[in-house]
Amino acid sequence: SSLSRSLVSDEKDARGYLQALASKMTEELEALRNSSLGARATDMPWKMRRFAKLDMSARLELQSALDAEIRAKQAIQDELNKVKASCISTECKLQESEKKNMELLTDIERLKKETEELRSEKGVKHQDSQNSFLAFLNAPTSALDQFEIDSVENFTLSNTPSRDEDSKSHLHSRSRSPSTASEIEPIEPKAHQFVVKSFNTPTKCNQCTSLMVGLIRQGCTCEVCGFSCHVTCADKAPAVCPIPPEQTKGPLGIDPQKGIGTAYEGHVRVPKPAGVKKGWQRALAVICDFKLFLYDVAEGKASQPSVIVSQVIDMRDEEFSVSSVLASDVIHANRKDIPCIFRVTASQLSASSNKCSILILADGENEKSKWVGVLNELHRILKKNKLKDRSVYVPKEAYDSTLPLIKTTQSAAIIDHERIALGNEEGLFVVHVTKDEIIRVGDNKKVHQIELIPNEQLIAVISGRNRHVRLFPMAALDGRETEFYKLAETKGCQSIVSGHVRHGALTCLCVAMKRQVLCYELNQSKTRHKKIKEIQVQGNVQWMSIFSDRLCVGYQSGFLKYPLHGEGSPYSLLHPDDHTLSFISQQPTDAICAVEISNKEYLLCFSSVGVYVDCQGRRSRQQELMWPATPSSCCYNAPYLSVYSENAIDIFDVNSMEWIQTIPLKKVRPLNTEGSLNLLGLETVRLIYFKNKMAEGDELVVPETSDNSRKQMVRNINNKRRYSFRVPEEERMQQRRSMLRDPEMRNKLISNPTNFNHIAHMGPGDGIQILKDLPMNLRPQESRTVFSGSVSIPSITKSRTEPGRSMSASSGLAARSSAQNGSALRREFSGGSYGAKRQPMASPSDGSLSSGGLDQGSDAPTRDYEREDSDSPRHSTASNSSNLSSPPSPVSPHKTKSLSLESSDHVSWDS
Repeated sequence: SSLSRSLVSDEKDARGYLQALASKMTEELEALRNSSLGARATDMPWKMRRFAKLDMSARLELQSALDAEIRAKQAIQDELNKVKASCISTECKLQESEKKNMELLTDIERLKKETEELRSEKGVKHQDSQNSFLAFLNAPTSALDQFEIDSVENFTLSNTPSRDEDSKSHLHSRSRSPSTASEIEPIEPKAHQFVVKSFNTPTKCNQCTSLMVGLIRQGCTCEVCGFSCHVTCADKAPAVCPIPPEQTKGPLGIDPQKGIGTAYEGHVRVPKPAGVKKGWQRALAVICDFKLFLYDVAEGKASQPSVIVSQVIDMRDEEFSVSSVLASDVIHANRKDIPCIFRVTASQLSASSNKCSILILADGENEKSKWVGVLNELHRILKKNKLKDRSVYVPKEAYDSTLPLIKTTQSAAIIDHERIALGNEEGLFVVHVTKDEIIRVGDNKKVHQIELIPNEQLIAVISGRNRHVRLFPMAALDGRETEFYKLAETKGCQSIVSGHVRHGALTCLCVAMKRQVLCYELNQSKTRHKKIKEIQVQGNVQWMSIFSDRLCVGYQSGFLKYPLHGEGSPYSLLHPDDHTLSFISQQPTDAICAVEISNKEYLLCFSSVGVYVDCQGRRSRQQELMWPATPSSCCYNAPYLSVYSENAIDIFDVNSMEWIQTIPLKKVRPLNTEGSLNLLGLETVRLIYFKNKMAEGDELVVPETSDNSRKQMVRNINNKRRYSFRVPEEERMQQRRSMLRDPEMRNKLISNPTNFNHIAHMGPGDGIQILKDLPMNLRPQESRTVFSGSVSIPSITKSRTEPGRSMSASSGLAARSSAQNGSALRREFSGGSYGAKRQPMASPSDGSLSSGGLDQGSDAPTRDYEREDSDSPRHSTASNSSNLSSPPSPVSPHKTKSLSLESSDHVSWDS
């Protein structure tokens, strides 16, 4: 107030000063004007005008200066008012915060008292960080006997109700005597007491702010202060317990160098499984670790998101992008929702250039702008810092989805880089992907599993209605008629696996039948097999493999290893004395896969979690492998573990325990144990090949595919086991006719000359011509030359470029000579006969040349010139060079004679 009064007084003084100054100047001007009038009467009008202008300019300058000073003082007054208002609001906030702090301190004191009372009642003492659960995991065997488990983890999966509240495993020392307790655990009241906990909703780590992904045991929590973090982040947590509330929840953000942290989160809506037309459903979106996580949320105010990740989009993807949508992109959405919708895109199938797009509906336009801005900025930072792309597999379509055999495929195997074996409802088939040839192996129906045994030159399959195991020689894969060997005792078997024992000297085949495993030795005897052992398992066999001369069998909540050669007792890969692993047996979980990392360490994959154990079955690593979603199966191709779920395939590096890739393909199931061949069960069933970018070469040559293919399976007349998968002749001719009706298309089919060799016409006659290469030093006047250029017609359908790929059926360009002038060329299309073998280009016959060429030395008056054997037409003409003859005259008596030409010979036809 005093400042404002001083400002007002200063303003009044300034106005008075200016008014006095103006009056004084006016008086001086009047005096000057009067004196000048008396001196010279003739100059008065000019001087008066001059003084009037000066007076006016002086008044204007004074007025502008006064206005500027007034405005400056008014701005100062406004700033003072703002400062005063902010001071008042700050004081109010400080009072509120002090009140909240007092309430929190009161609550902390109350909790401390309750904790002390509980401890005094139960006799539980404090544990320091060295005797917490994290240190307990690495404790020696002698120390493990001093601990016991109070409670066991409980977890909920999708579509199953929660059986209990947040379950956790709590370990404490068994205090038999004060001296024993003091020797094991020194008492430090302010140390954290971490226990492993299963969270029922998505939870972030208080230390690194990243999501604690997993189905159970996602992290650990301090029982005293409630600080939650990853198991690996517990050592980095603040040492003071309880941790102040302002440090418990750190600010959101991502480390641009490591890519760790949460940048943004919030509730959005995503389309229902049936599409936008059916409406939207709630979801929790979290941008974490340069990934976009989506969690399903049930309708209702009190509903919490599930811990199961419904979708994950990695921002490291080459095709990642974020953009708004147009009304044409979401035709079934409400008009008022369109400004609030944005789209996140990533690559899906590189072979067919398909992309995976997710539509997201934000709560408003401002919220949508925030999401788009954050995602684009993070993607820019990612590109700027050039974080390494850790993806391993590139999904590609292995073969045309129009092949009927793919739709019912149950199992598959890669025989070599050009052949794959498919087992389906119709039997066992071998598909030559580069030649479009299909061979049927045996006459069995419904093949369930394929196991290649190359060392013994055998292929084992589970086939038939009764699910017997049959052995086929590898020679049967080439279409030969061979005998097969049936294992009569294997009726109703579930799965098979083969492997080597005795350092590769012996090959074993193991057949699982519920709780029983039959072991066979494969040899060169008449039946090719001999039963050597029968194993009884504790539960139904869910998975099995051969590790180091032993059979590893997975059953519910356990893995056992059995000796295959010689006598010996089995041993469990989950040691009963290791209490840190007892949660697996107490909470039944399916055994999905086991990985032999080395001869001293194994990874055991269950449907809820993956644990690392040593050769004795004790825990080898404190960290566990967490699944983002409920797994349906696992495949291992060293060192990468592929975990299949409903909406994606997650790839892990078993050595570093890193989650390195997510392939956003829905309803995919593996067809072989390595996971290289998969079946995509969407509207169009597709055979998918996962190309390993880290491998030196391609395991399979993948041909180009098309969804508009009109190929059909046609049985070979000479061999009933062989089929061709090509466009039929009638369909191809119909396509050709329809294209030739269009003048523009017809013009496109005929290209410009590309090979400027020449035809020299030797004088008048009935078409005597010589193909001749002119020497470089030949002058134009030394020869009489008729211009002729070789003309090629491009393929109607796209030809394939893979090595070994047979070219498509083609239509050649026929050239015939005119009897009148001997130089005119007439072109016509000739269709290739279906299935005919393509021969090299040779001499002319019947005045036409097909692209496939004609047989040399043929004396027949007419010959089929349709020589191609594939589905896409290719048009070409004989090159007018020195090693090919020109067509004879139609009136020549020797027009049916076929001659082969050497590169430098001159050939003519006598009339």
